[in-house]
Order: sequence, then C-alpha cells, then structure tokens
Amino acid sequence: MLRLVLRVVGMAGVLALLTTGTAMADAGGRGTVTITQQFRDVPFFSMSAANPCTGAPGTIEATARTEIFHETFFTNGDEFWVTGTAEGTATFTPDDPQGVSAAGHFATWFGESANERNDVQHDTGTFVLSGSDGSRIVVHMANHLSTNANGVVTVAFSNFTFHCG
Repeated sequence: MLRLVLRVVGMAGVLALLTTGTAMADAGGRGTVTITQQFRDVPFFSMSAANPCTGAPGTIEATARTEIFHETFFTNGDEFWVTGTAEGTATFTPDDPQGVSAAGHFATWFGESANERNDVQHDTGTFVLSGSDGSRIVVHMANHLSTNANGVVTVAFSNFTFHCG
C-alpha cells in the first residue's frame, strides 16, 4: 500500500513537472531542464495496518517534515529522471484505545528513469517507532521494477522486513 501511495504521489509530481517544464523548454533543442520542489509539514499518508509486534489493527499515519522532488528531462521528451525523498514523523494508533500505540520517525526515497529502451522504478523506506509498552518497531522496504522497450518486466522484487523488540 505504501508503494502505491509513493507511486501515485511520484507520478502526480512527474506529470505536473513535465507539463510545466515542457512549456518552458526550448522547442527544438536537446537541452535539459531540471526542476526541484520542496514541501514542508505535509500529510504523507494514512492507512489501516496491523501492529507488526502485536497483530492489533489500527491506523498508521505519517507527516513529512521535509519532502523534496527532483526532475531532469531532455527538452525533446525522450528521457527523464525523477527522484523524491521524504522524512518526518510516523504514528500507529490502535483501534482499541487500550492497545499499544507507537510513534517515531520515517524516511523514504523513490526514483524513476525512463528512455526509449527501458524504464526503472525503485524505492526504499524505513520506519522506526517506539511503542507505549516499551517495544521498538522497525519496518524496512525496498522495491524495484525494470521494464524493457517492449514493456516486458526484466527485474522485479519487493522486500519488506519487520522487527519487533
């Protein structure tokens, strides 16, 4: 679910930046345009989740203290690179008010590059939360997807690890 959220946010940013950047770019050249956008204190995501230590249902929410998007593309539109980072606070609120809550920090990164021969998308993220019962929750994710010019997936993986202590 987090991957979907990151992809939707990233693609919305890419589309907005491509539209703006293409309008400003030299129409006949093969120069590049680079755009950087920064955001502060924005809701990053909120979704239903289970506490990986107790299994209890609840909601995890994240607020990005800092979020940065970088995009570079050729003015003729045949290649682009986009990356984004976010870091901020994360909380887990159990559905049962007597359950274990948790709060802490998160950091994520995503990137995509595309040209006429391939497309590569990848992301990483780490969440570290301290539970109200003294527990420590660490969630790490890493995803990668590569496709060739025919749209055939050549490499794909999604790794999630959960540690409770």
